[in-house]
Amino acid sequence: MGTVAYQQARALADAGVEVTVFTPRAASPRRRPAGVAVVELPPVFRRGNAACVPQVLTHAHRFDLVHLHYPFFGTAELLAARRLFGRPRLVLQYQMDVVGVHWKARLFEWHRRVLLPLILHAADAIVVTSNDYAASSFLAPRLAALRDKLTVIPAGVDLTEFTARGDRLGARRRLGLPDAPTVFFLARLDRTHYFKGLHLLIDAVAQLPDTVLVIGGDGEWRAQYQARAQAALGARAHFVGDVPDEALPLYYRAADVAALPSVDRTEAFGLVLLESLACGTPVVASRLPGVRTLVDDGRTGYLVEPGNIEQLTDRLRRCAAESAALGINAQAFVRARYGWPTIARSLLELYGRVLAGRTPPA
Repeated sequence: MGTVAYQQARALADAGVEVTVFTPRAASPRRRPAGVAVVELPPVFRRGNAACVPQVLTHAHRFDLVHLHYPFFGTAELLAARRLFGRPRLVLQYQMDVVGVHWKARLFEWHRRVLLPLILHAADAIVVTSNDYAASSFLAPRLAALRDKLTVIPAGVDLTEFTARGDRLGARRRLGLPDAPTVFFLARLDRTHYFKGLHLLIDAVAQLPDTVLVIGGDGEWRAQYQARAQAALGARAHFVGDVPDEALPLYYRAADVAALPSVDRTEAFGLVLLESLACGTPVVASRLPGVRTLVDDGRTGYLVEPGNIEQLTDRLRRCAAESAALGINAQAFVRARYGWPTIARSLLELYGRVLAGRTPPA
C-alpha cells in the first residue's frame, strides 16, 4: 500500500497536480516523491499498522479532494465522518479485505459490520484494483448499492526502473548468489503479513534439490522463518534482509521465478508480481481473487491453489525451466497495461468526475 501511494503521488505530481501526502510519523525516513509535500503526523494512538491521527482533520478543509487508502484503521473513520458533514470530497481506495486470526479476526469482523458501511456511504467514489477482487471481497454483498460509486483502477509499476536489463548469471554474480535455479520471495516477515505463505514456499523449495530460495524482507518473524529454512534447505536459503529500492530490480533479474504463495484474500493484488514481470522474470502465485488477474496462466507464469504445496512445487519447477520464454511474454503483458502514467490519467479522470459531482464510470 505504501508503494502504491508513493507511486500514485509521484505520477500525479508529474501530471501537474498539487499533491500533499499525510501519513503517520515513522521511526525510519521515508522516500519522498519529487514535487510532493509529505506531512508526517504524530499518532495519538498506534497499534501495528493502525494509527489514529486526528490532526489530519485540521488540514483537510484546505483540499478539494482526499484520496484515502483503506484499510487505515483509526483515521479512515475520522475522514469519513468529516465528509458526511461537508468538504472535502472523498475517494476511497479499497486496497484489501482484512481477515486476521484469533482475536484480531473478531475485531476486524466487528469493524466490517459496524464501521465499514459508514465509510463506504461517506465516500464519493470507491476505487478497486480489479472487478475480480471486488466481487469476492467484503464489498460483494454491497456491490449493487455501490455500483454508482465503484471504479476499477489497478496499481502500476515503474517501467523505467523495472526492466529486463542484463542476464541472470551476471545479476547473480553481482549479488553474490550461486549459479543455480533461483526463486525470489519478497515481503515483510512479520505478524501482519502472516498471509504471504513463506512457510509453504520453504517446504516446496525443499523438494527441489538444486534450487536456491532468496528471501527479501525483515521483521519479527524472520528468526523463525530462518530456523525453518535452515532445517529444510540449509545453505540453499539466502535471507538478504530489507532490499533497497535501487537494488530490487537486480534481485528480480537474478531469479528464474518470483513466488507469491499467499494463503487468503488479504492478498488482493500483488505488486511484486508486476515488478517481477516487468523485469522479465515469470511468477508463480496463488489463485486468489485479484492476484490471479496479474498472471496469464501458462504464458507469463503459473497459478496454484492456495496452500497446495505439491502443486506449488510442480509449478516452481516448470516455471524455472521455461523462464526465458515466459519472461518475454511477461514484459509485453505488463507494458501494455500497468505503467504509472496510464494509471495517473485514470485517476485524474476520476477526480474530475468526482469534483464535478458526477459518478465514476462503472
